[in-house]
Amino acid sequence: MNPEGIRTMFLSHQIIEKYVDEGKIIIQPEFDKKNIRPVGLRIHLAKDILIPEPNQTVEITGTQSPKYKEVDLTKEDFYLEPDQFILGATYEAIQTPGDVLAILDGRSTVARLGITTHITASIADGTLEMPHVVVLEIKNVGNFRVRLKFKDPIAMMVFAELKEPVVQKRQSQYGGQNKVTPPNLNFKTGTDK
Repeated sequence: MNPEGIRTMFLSHQIIEKYVDEGKIIIQPEFDKKNIRPVGLRIHLAKDILIPEPNQTVEITGTQSPKYKEVDLTKEDFYLEPDQFILGATYEAIQTPGDVLAILDGRSTVARLGITTHITASIADGTLEMPHVVVLEIKNVGNFRVRLKFKDPIAMMVFAELKEPVVQKRQSQYGGQNKVTPPNLNFKTGTDK
């Protein structure tokens, strides 16, 4: 419980399945119930990844967009080297109602290889208005060279029921996100509230 005495409720596999069956949680383009885990949903890697080009300098509040090489995992093999960072996305596009928060979490098996799937951005913002994919911040902090493939089971999505539904309009910074998307450094926070 938090200081105000408000309890956060994470959804169990029974409630996740019920909400999917009722259309309260939408998962596209396909959904297989075998991916429901005790307290979350196993999610998979989309086909495209972005590899940052080396030796770039960026400013968080700057206007210069970082450069990336895009790789299609259905056409090229890709091995994530130790200490390498890339952007990926979930194969699944997810939509939740205003009172259900989607939270990205890692998978134990993937973590034991030294792979992280989110650096700090675990809240899947923007799932309230339309199905959208979640960008994965993938880093190999381990010692293994790891091959990544399209539809690898890469992470988990857990869901928390909020006490009240979100009514604040979503920022348009990544509106309609349907594939791996680089950082939008040109967006001015708070301009579309």
